[in-house]
Amino acid sequence: MIELKSFQSESARLIVARYGLFNKFRPLRPGGRPRPFFQALSALTGSGKTPILAQAVGLLRAHYPVEPIVLWMSKARSVVGQTLANFSAGGKYHEILEGFRVEAIQDMEPNMLADGSVPLILMTTTGVFNNKDQVAGHLKIYKADQDLFGDSSPWDRLRERVTTDGKCRPLIVVYDEGHNLSEQQSKILGELDADAYLLASATMTLPEAFQKAVVQHILTWVEEVEDVSALTKVKAVDAEGKPSPGLFITTAIPSDKVVEAQLVKRAIQFDGTTAPMERCLDDLKERMDLLKAESDRLGLIVAPKAIYVCKTNINDDGTKDDPKAPFNIRQAPPIRIWRYLVEQQKVLPKDIAIYANLEFANGSKPEELNLFAKGDSDFDEFSAGNYTHIIFNLALQEGWDDPACYCAYIDKSMGSAIQVEQIIGRVLRQYGAEHYESPHLNSAHFFLRVDKESVFDETITKVQRKLSAEGAPIEITSTFTGGSGGVDILDPRFDDVSLCEVHVESSEARTQVDEELAKYPTYTEDDPSTKGEARTGTRVVDMTKLGDDSKVAWTPGGYTNPVRLRWLLTSAIRERSTGVLALVDLTDPKFDVRVQINSPAAAMVNDVAERLVEAYFQFSHLMYETSAPLSFGPLRVAKGAPAFSHSLFERYAGLNKFEMQFAEALDKAKVRWHRNPNAGGYSIPLLTPGDTGSFRPDFIVWTGKKVFCLDTKGKHLLSEAVARKLFDIIDPDTERTVIQVRLISQGKQAKLGEKPTGNGFTVWKTKSGAVMPIYTDTINKAVAECLK
Repeated sequence: MIELKSFQSESARLIVARYGLFNKFRPLRPGGRPRPFFQALSALTGSGKTPILAQAVGLLRAHYPVEPIVLWMSKARSVVGQTLANFSAGGKYHEILEGFRVEAIQDMEPNMLADGSVPLILMTTTGVFNNKDQVAGHLKIYKADQDLFGDSSPWDRLRERVTTDGKCRPLIVVYDEGHNLSEQQSKILGELDADAYLLASATMTLPEAFQKAVVQHILTWVEEVEDVSALTKVKAVDAEGKPSPGLFITTAIPSDKVVEAQLVKRAIQFDGTTAPMERCLDDLKERMDLLKAESDRLGLIVAPKAIYVCKTNINDDGTKDDPKAPFNIRQAPPIRIWRYLVEQQKVLPKDIAIYANLEFANGSKPEELNLFAKGDSDFDEFSAGNYTHIIFNLALQEGWDDPACYCAYIDKSMGSAIQVEQIIGRVLRQYGAEHYESPHLNSAHFFLRVDKESVFDETITKVQRKLSAEGAPIEITSTFTGGSGGVDILDPRFDDVSLCEVHVESSEARTQVDEELAKYPTYTEDDPSTKGEARTGTRVVDMTKLGDDSKVAWTPGGYTNPVRLRWLLTSAIRERSTGVLALVDLTDPKFDVRVQINSPAAAMVNDVAERLVEAYFQFSHLMYETSAPLSFGPLRVAKGAPAFSHSLFERYAGLNKFEMQFAEALDKAKVRWHRNPNAGGYSIPLLTPGDTGSFRPDFIVWTGKKVFCLDTKGKHLLSEAVARKLFDIIDPDTERTVIQVRLISQGKQAKLGEKPTGNGFTVWKTKSGAVMPIYTDTINKAVAECLK
């Protein structure tokens, strides 16, 4: 069962809320036809654009009196294939689209289009319809099919979309990887007269034809629409409360939400060198061995994978590689890498794939070499191979997503034009969508071979600029060597400190959840409470009469679309919490009933979901698991990093000015302490709603039998939200306090929400359930106060 993150559900609801407002005041084309709705979904790679769009489509369905048709497309056949599998029965997103029929467009039949009682998704690549000359073209979708469509072509029938009772079905066009939308595609899609366009991409650039035909009319509409209060509700006004056209057409997902939801890695480590390729590959193998050891230490099943990005048929000296030469003397980068992996690192050939148009002649390709030179056409075979080492040029920039991919070798020597920032996404997804205790397993590891250090520095700057533009709080660290190592692998120097995992105990909450579910009434489908009357609003925004303040005329028009109560309730719970669904048992037949949107039965769903979430957080508690002790693995630290006397590891890197000051004060206090890594380390679950399901303190301190989790906050304006991180944890066996959490902020602050003033430090604790700030004038006194 897919559990949408809160930000994913909120994004889907925002899209649908904007559609509802646009539909309420929809502008018309000359002749009276309504103009289409448009929404761009802008998100960091790995944020889950597909489930967001699927949820939005499922919710949009309720706005139509006739079940819609969704044309879901992407440029890459591999992306379409993956999405079709995910939407089909047994797929990971199937439950989001309950009730939809999902078919590949080549399997489209007239009865699918004519049946207005079943929502339909047609999956297609853009290549199916993207032909410059449709009449004389060779694409089957434009040819008359006597057996199925009579004198019409499949495209003509899709354009008409007439039901058996003569109604025209609405069409929603969804374009995954929407930055590939071209001028030609825009004009062809315009023939379908779609009701809505939903485009998703991490980097959105729209062609002029689409801007002119669709986007510009919406921007003008936003500027002229009078219901600013309604725009405010769908976040389409600027800081001054004025309508903002750009905001209305774009749903932008905050990248920090994606990181905190553990969908992508927390850090990127760059290792650059001018050493030969072989040395760089050895460093990569050493890192993969470390990742595998960390996976084994934590009892995980992560089998880390690596990609190798290089030129294909061009040698390092810029000459073309000879495909007729004997394999063992060829110098094409993919072949050199393959030979080194097999002959020197003893990697089995069955674990290596070359995904590039690598040339061979006269049967010179070794039989054991797995070559995929046809690109999209043999992608399925490549994916089925589950290879550990993948060598490619740029063919896998889109369509291939494997969260087990942790390492990347990129050859930027000899003037290579390979853009590292465009490859980041292939290594950014987090394995298991869960951040682990080991920072190594929460990081992407890049190994760059360059000609000179300036190329390495420029590359890092470009990556930082790209991630900063996307608002991604991903830590970037780098090490450059001219052939000699600059990093140590440190082991913990104390073995007498103990720390155990903290879990959520929810057995009591499960009982409360069951009781709330039992209160939900049992309905039958002919019950009036399951009926939701559809209403149609009409108001034309005439751009020549901008002073017209006529009201919307709403008239009854049949019933809204029915959906399974189970799907409706699951969606409502999923939007509020990622933990409650594990406790909810919706197998009772009463949740099989189909209810219509806007019906009384559907209206109860949100109230029930709120009560279930409230019960979960109220009756769950944190438990210190003495049977699950935490072990500290090795730490990679630069040789020049600051050293300490009483810390768990001898040196720590990456501390900011305040953290460094605090670390020195801890060391001066002569207590055992540890700088919890930004990219991983120890975490504590949070029993409050939100995407951030856990709290990772900056420092961990051991004094006697107590553990203090300390978090430095700088000169931030602390809000009420920090209170969710202030708590004590009790050992259920001994009933004594084991963990105490403290926050430390710079300056003097008497209460939450107050701007800090002056010097000194404020230590935040809880006393009798209330947040209590304690001011100290020195960092040493702040440390002493933290440890009381």
